[in-house]
Amino acid sequence: MTFDLIQREFAYLAGAFVTLFFIIDPLTTVPVYMTLSERYGESHRRSICAKASLIALGILLVVAFAGLKLFELFGITLPAFQIAGGILLVMVGIAQVNEVRTKVSPNEADESLERDDITVFPLAMPLLAGPGAISTVILMATKASGLIRKLELALAITVCIALAYMTLRAAKYLFKLLGNTGLNLLSRIMGLLLTAMGVQFVINGAKDILPLLMAGGG
Repeated sequence: MTFDLIQREFAYLAGAFVTLFFIIDPLTTVPVYMTLSERYGESHRRSICAKASLIALGILLVVAFAGLKLFELFGITLPAFQIAGGILLVMVGIAQVNEVRTKVSPNEADESLERDDITVFPLAMPLLAGPGAISTVILMATKASGLIRKLELALAITVCIALAYMTLRAAKYLFKLLGNTGLNLLSRIMGLLLTAMGVQFVINGAKDILPLLMAGGG
C-alpha cells in the first residue's frame, strides 16, 4: 500500500467521520435527552443510552450496506440522490444556524414524555439515526467502492455513535459546563459547516447529471 493510497483512504475516513458527526450532532440532542430522561434513575438512563446507541448503530450500518438496493428498486440515479440529499443537508444546516432545528416535533416530544420507554423512539430514531444521517450514509455508501471503503464507512459510523453515546452519558455535565448558550453556539458552527457540505453534495450531483442530460438532449 503506497503512501498516496494511505492518504486517500485516511481522507475518506476522516471526511466520512466529520460529515456524519455534524449531521448526527449529539450536542443538540442533549437538552431533549435531559428533558425526556429526567424521570429515570441513573442506571436506567445508562441502559437507555446504551440500547439506543446500539439500535442507531444497527440502523445506519444496515443502510450503509443495503441502502444502495433502494436505487435499483425505485430506479433512482445516484446524481438525483446526491442533489436531493444535498438539499436536505442544506435545509438542516440552515435551520441549525438559525436555531430553529428540531429533531422531534412538539407533539412527538409530548408523546415521548408519556412513554415508558424512549429508547427506540425518539432517542435511537430520529435523534441519533434521523433522515439526515440515513441520507448521508447512503450518499457515502455510493462512493464507497470496494471492501476497504465500506469497512472505513462502517468504522466512521461506529465512532460517531460511540461519541454520541459518550455525549449523552455526559449530558448533565455538558449542560452545566456549556449551558444553552454554549450548546447553541457549537450547534450553529456545525450547522454552517453542514450547509457547506450540503452545497458540495448538490454541486457533485449536478456535475454528474449534466453529461447525462447533454447525452439525452443530443
